[in-house]
Amino acid sequence: MALLKKVILFLLVFSFIFYFVRTNDEYNTRILLADLGGIPTLFGSVSTIFGLLAAFAIQKQWENWTALSEAVNGEVDSLEKLYLWSDHFPEKIKTPFHENIKKYTALVVEHWQSIEHGEKTPELDRALRALNDDIYRIFTEAPELMPTSFSLFSNVMQYRSYRVQDSARHMPHILKQTLEYAAFLLIFLSMFIGVKNIGLAFLFTASIASLAFLIFLVLIDLDNPLKPGSWHITTKDYEELLARIEAREKNATIG
Repeated sequence: MALLKKVILFLLVFSFIFYFVRTNDEYNTRILLADLGGIPTLFGSVSTIFGLLAAFAIQKQWENWTALSEAVNGEVDSLEKLYLWSDHFPEKIKTPFHENIKKYTALVVEHWQSIEHGEKTPELDRALRALNDDIYRIFTEAPELMPTSFSLFSNVMQYRSYRVQDSARHMPHILKQTLEYAAFLLIFLSMFIGVKNIGLAFLFTASIASLAFLIFLVLIDLDNPLKPGSWHITTKDYEELLARIEAREKNATIG
């Protein structure tokens, strides 16, 4: 719905500018029609450049979005496996370990937005250190459980590292500005393609402009995968993991 509102607002602004340009005394359709041999070729060059840049940027941002999604899924899966495996820990280690996993997961949800900006989160660091200390205690209390425990905890740390890196990776600023400029040129120059019928001219130019605008919106969404938008990664998986853990603990208490 938010995307539709943006497109409608853009078309309203575009319609106003289009009407102003086409009804301006300086706009001469006959001259533009006489230049049909050159204008479409030049406009096609601008369109091609924008298309190539947009295709490259979308491919790179899509790869980053996919990698981030896989990192989130991998971290949640590893946390759940580690929680289930910790049922085999000695009781004096198992209880605080369960609490530390829940605390870490809840903190990821709480500090979700700050991760994208690469901000330090001391609370998360302390929660990870607490889990690491618990793993070390396994080495002294139940060494036979250490290999699997360390392997699962290493998976959590690895996927967390991937998630943080991919969250903070954004489109280069100069590439973003170049795409903005190319989209502006494509939208603005489309108004100067000589079409005598104003209704037909509006149909084609509005279609070109809205398509360029939509492509740019997709790029912005992909470049900010954690921010609310038409297409973003949420904390849903972490929240569902917390709900499963709490349900499991509740059932264990009742049993």
